[in-house]
Amino acid sequence: MKQSRMERILEQVKRSTRPDLRILHIVDETVAIINAQLARAGISAICVKGGSTAKETFLKNNHDIDLFVRFNTAYRGKDISRITHDVLQACKIKGMTPLLRIHGSRDYFQCTQQIIFQKQKIALQYEIVPVLLIHAQDYQDAENVTDLSPEHVNWVNTYTAKNPGLKDEIRLAKQFCKANGVYGAESYINGFSGHILDILIIHYGSFTKFAVAFAKITPQDMPIIIDHEKHLKNPLKELNESKITPLIIVDPIQADRNAAAALSKEKLEMFITACKKFLDQPDKKFFQITPFNLKREIAATLRRIKTAKKITHLQTDVITIKTLDGSKDIVGTKVLKVYELLTRHLTLEGFVILGAGWNFAFEKRSAVIYMITAKESLPAKIEMQGPPVRITADYNRFVEKHRAQGEAVSIRGDHAIAIIKRKYTTPAQYLSELFRKDFIASRVAEIKIHK
Repeated sequence: MKQSRMERILEQVKRSTRPDLRILHIVDETVAIINAQLARAGISAICVKGGSTAKETFLKNNHDIDLFVRFNTAYRGKDISRITHDVLQACKIKGMTPLLRIHGSRDYFQCTQQIIFQKQKIALQYEIVPVLLIHAQDYQDAENVTDLSPEHVNWVNTYTAKNPGLKDEIRLAKQFCKANGVYGAESYINGFSGHILDILIIHYGSFTKFAVAFAKITPQDMPIIIDHEKHLKNPLKELNESKITPLIIVDPIQADRNAAAALSKEKLEMFITACKKFLDQPDKKFFQITPFNLKREIAATLRRIKTAKKITHLQTDVITIKTLDGSKDIVGTKVLKVYELLTRHLTLEGFVILGAGWNFAFEKRSAVIYMITAKESLPAKIEMQGPPVRITADYNRFVEKHRAQGEAVSIRGDHAIAIIKRKYTTPAQYLSELFRKDFIASRVAEIKIHK
């Protein structure tokens, strides 16, 4: 049977994203070393592979490895992060860098292992998480959301064991979401997590069926409710109100959890649009991840502004940031907050931002923000509304203060109006001032502006 254009594209993407699973032998060796050390130390815990590594759904050339150290529930209330740290420190693993401790609701660890695989130097990025050994049927006994992560792996593997082709379909979904800027559960992204995509692919049976279903969704269809294991009779009533979001996915392990609670409406809508475009005109470009390029990003934004606003004289300010140390999620969230604060304060000061964007490169410990405004400076003077005339004492103080500064004061309606000198007439002036404020400076290691 002749393949359609879409089928040919999907087959090509499947082949190009399928990893060499032989690399897992190296991961298994690391797991074995950690388990041997746990046994020597007399600790009732077991280290297991987690995430896409354990599910064999990771993308080719993706070397992020999740490991979980599952402690017997007798360790409840004990500092299992400290115990894990001591065990890992005692392990002798070839090519492994020193541990980086990441603080969170329960501290976990990151390290990198330099290896030679298929005659190439590769860096395996490990994230090692201590958890309590909680089984799916006892999900309410979990102390931390990560306690049940290994059970999610078991759930997915139950389905892929029966239908191994689902692994390719999951990789298709990941590649599509990454290429279209909607992948990542981190709070600075609020996109599709790998966990969500696992559930959705298992629910629909393939990437194509998944894309077709979502391409049909309209705002009137929201919230979309998916309860694959049919845990709840009425999720809208049975779930906590705070968990009701545009996409509700009843977690197959934790029935009281919306697995898609962190997915923003913006990212969901971006995904729906991408599905429509791909199904309308199938093309490999929908699966091609384009590295961030500042010049290209600014040029594209400028074109959109000039087309939509008919504005030709524009000013672009570029802000570079050296980030603080910390986990990717925490540092990325700080960069996002800086971006939001700068755009908000510029707007409040009277500057009209016609286009803006940001990018965070965790590995380089850097970020960049760009803002595009009309090139014309703001007027040198601005009106300031004072108190009502009827409030005599406040009105008199307002008048005296501004006249003493040589500023004109008049009355409009029942309020005093002062004509004051604007402190900042260009975005760059105000940005430089904002950089010195603690609410910006405390979130970055260094921040600069470039024309």
